[in-house]
Amino acid sequence: MQKVYLDNSSTSFPKPPGVVDAVTEYLKDVGCNLNRSGFGVTCVLNKRTRETRTLLAELFNHPDFKEVVLTPSITTSLNYVIKGLFKRGDHILISSMEHNAVTRPLFQMRKKGVSFDFIPCDSAGRLDPDDIRPLVKPNTKALITLHGSNVCGTILPIRAMGAVAQECGLLFVVDTAQTAGVLPLDMVADHIDILCFTAHKGLLGPPGVGGLVISESLARRIEPLIAGGTGVFSEMDEMPDTLPMHFEAGTPNLMGYYGLRSSLRWIKRTGIERIHTHEMDLYEHFLAGMQQIPAVRILGTQDRATTLPVLAIDVPGRDIGKIAYRLDSFYKIITRCGLHCAPYANRTLGTYPQGTIRFSLGYYTKKSELDYTLRSLEEAIAHVK
Repeated sequence: MQKVYLDNSSTSFPKPPGVVDAVTEYLKDVGCNLNRSGFGVTCVLNKRTRETRTLLAELFNHPDFKEVVLTPSITTSLNYVIKGLFKRGDHILISSMEHNAVTRPLFQMRKKGVSFDFIPCDSAGRLDPDDIRPLVKPNTKALITLHGSNVCGTILPIRAMGAVAQECGLLFVVDTAQTAGVLPLDMVADHIDILCFTAHKGLLGPPGVGGLVISESLARRIEPLIAGGTGVFSEMDEMPDTLPMHFEAGTPNLMGYYGLRSSLRWIKRTGIERIHTHEMDLYEHFLAGMQQIPAVRILGTQDRATTLPVLAIDVPGRDIGKIAYRLDSFYKIITRCGLHCAPYANRTLGTYPQGTIRFSLGYYTKKSELDYTLRSLEEAIAHVK
């Protein structure tokens, strides 16, 4: 058996046809920088980048491609928002399932007088939108939440949460790291003010590209964390207010933009519904087999309608690190073990401090690989005391 890759929540692999070729095209045939010259090849580069923004705007149902800002990562995007938008005395609400990309910037901002509270989720990671209102204070400015848990796959009800945020006059910021390209997203219907995304997970693009979608009026309230050359408005002493240049200083990951454009075109041709249905069919097949292993405790909702194609497990009384190591070393099965950069989510799920073994499926996962994984997991558990 060749390598079995079940770590798509970390980064998707393999990439769709054309993505590697697109990255190579930039390195081999383009090579120039964005907005930095008037050569003919630069016009092609500008067009490709504009197409990337347009495809993202369409995917998220946002009206203006110029308000799609490209950054080095979704972590960068969340830091731009959290550190640039809020000030001393502001209060933020977040779910108890958040990733460190949200909690760590907030803990930094706590030292500067910004406070935050967790909205409690249940032991499967579910959040009740009615639990938001009692936590809203006069100084609460925003509700920040992930859409899907990177630990156990539980999907949070962002449309209902967005409606509560709008009712309470809060900005609604959504981390779509696990759901962009996997689930339909509609910034209008979901009441999303700022959507943060990454390229290398469900969007099936290269690493090193992320972004945020934000209105220009809201962006003007944020002082950019990074300042420098934008290729245009060079006469200005400050970063331009115009999007996307307001946040895009320095040389970007242009080969990543090329690769992302290719993966977005593949997603558009294939269709998110088809992708999601296929992945969830694989999930249900895998779940049925996992439920037959007595030693395993499965986390999350285990419900097709409320989970991503992610299966996280604990093996009570056994060292899960040794089990994951054995899966890799003896069976060539790549998973992820531990807290997954989300300690508060693990506290919510009751798996802190040991964490979980996470099996995250992708479009290219095969049923035969899942059957092999189930057999291998049983053997690995039997060898670990």
